Amino acid sequence: MTSSDRNFPNDFVWGTSSSAFQIEGATREDGRGESVWDRFCARSGAIADHSNADIACDHYHRYSEDIDLMAALGTQAYRFSLAWPRIIPDGHGAINADGIDFYDRLIDRLLAAGIEPWICLHHWDLPQAIEDRGGWRNRDTADWFGEYTAVVAGKFSDRVRRFAPINEPNVLIWVGYNAGIHAPGQRPRDECIAAIHHINLAHGKAIKSLRDVDADLICGNIVTMAPVVAPGSAADQIAAAELTDCLWRRVMVDPLMLGRYPDLLADEIAPYILDDDMALISQPLDFFGLNHYNRLYAAQDPSCSFGVGETSPPEGVATTDMGWQIDGLALLEQLRDVRDRYNNPEIYVTENGAAFPDEQNSAGQVIDQPRVDFLYEYLCAVHDAIGEGIKVRGYFEWSLLDNFEWSLGYSKRFGLVHVDYATQKRTPKSSFWYLKEVFAANELLPPTRDYRP
Repeated sequence: MTSSDRNFPNDFVWGTSSSAFQIEGATREDGRGESVWDRFCARSGAIADHSNADIACDHYHRYSEDIDLMAALGTQAYRFSLAWPRIIPDGHGAINADGIDFYDRLIDRLLAAGIEPWICLHHWDLPQAIEDRGGWRNRDTADWFGEYTAVVAGKFSDRVRRFAPINEPNVLIWVGYNAGIHAPGQRPRDECIAAIHHINLAHGKAIKSLRDVDADLICGNIVTMAPVVAPGSAADQIAAAELTDCLWRRVMVDPLMLGRYPDLLADEIAPYILDDDMALISQPLDFFGLNHYNRLYAAQDPSCSFGVGETSPPEGVATTDMGWQIDGLALLEQLRDVRDRYNNPEIYVTENGAAFPDEQNSAGQVIDQPRVDFLYEYLCAVHDAIGEGIKVRGYFEWSLLDNFEWSLGYSKRFGLVHVDYATQKRTPKSSFWYLKEVFAANELLPPTRDYRP
């Protein structure tokens, strides 16, 4: 392969992603309301290391330093989420001016650094006041989400052009409602079914709110996609794979892209569908945001609400610190699936990355060669997909910073930048310097160099 064969398209977008709850901290400052994750962190045993996100990466106070890091990396775009309870503490009603001011400063600082802001309206941190009214099980939440979206669009669309309503709604249902290891905690199957439809409806209402404010806004979705397999060939394993595939990939994407629910759950969802719901949910989108981390292994699990759960990959395969299989081919397979099933939409890989047990050496450096190797393998998959005519338009690495990893607390590190949580010192890792060269060259570079400052 020649150097030119390794190039990405000239207009390819390179970026990083984050979420508000995982990095911002300042959970009790400047009028921010309580979120479901604040409440979940307070549950005994809910977080593996008994931590919380009250400080996290202190991004609320250190955002300018973090944007300097993005600029040093060569980031062209930054996909971040807004904290709904920071903007509207009760979920609907009174707007918190201090919350708006924070995101105003963040957006202006990004633009000053030459970085395009991409807003995700919601990344799991539902206002607790909304959860107290039934959360996603309550149809009214979709209306309140539409109202919140209108506030955001009205305040920020003069400077932000790209929006997506909800990050990984399928993971929210799978891990939060089905398995119960994420907020808000496990729910009966019928309540899960209600939540599925109301989250999809919220997406539709948000898209309408965005385009009512400005019809030229660029709107998409963000969903984690992964090929689903169930080890073995027994009938119950085949059934587990089918149901998992439905819950993990199809039930939160088919309604948006095809205007219908998958057959396996369509009858259960039907009672929650009212007159124009499906037309609202399936409004045309400008881009498909695809998050990908691993091939998903499924098995029967009676402890889960749907009777299926995630299981470990086969013994002997390479895995990340999360126990997820390293397999760039899974991303290529998933990109092909989206092309074939959803008529080859414009795709941005809006999250991809890996956790490894990163440690600083005696010189204070973090030599995370496994992450460099991981990024190369997955960028090869993106490059191959483009070569096959799949319309992948950009790649956002997860994540710039080590951060609060939900129910695992601070025990897993995904960042390109090491964060010392005691001092909040940021230290770019080898993977940071590797991607800096990739971004600058717009080229698939080998992982074999010693990438250091």
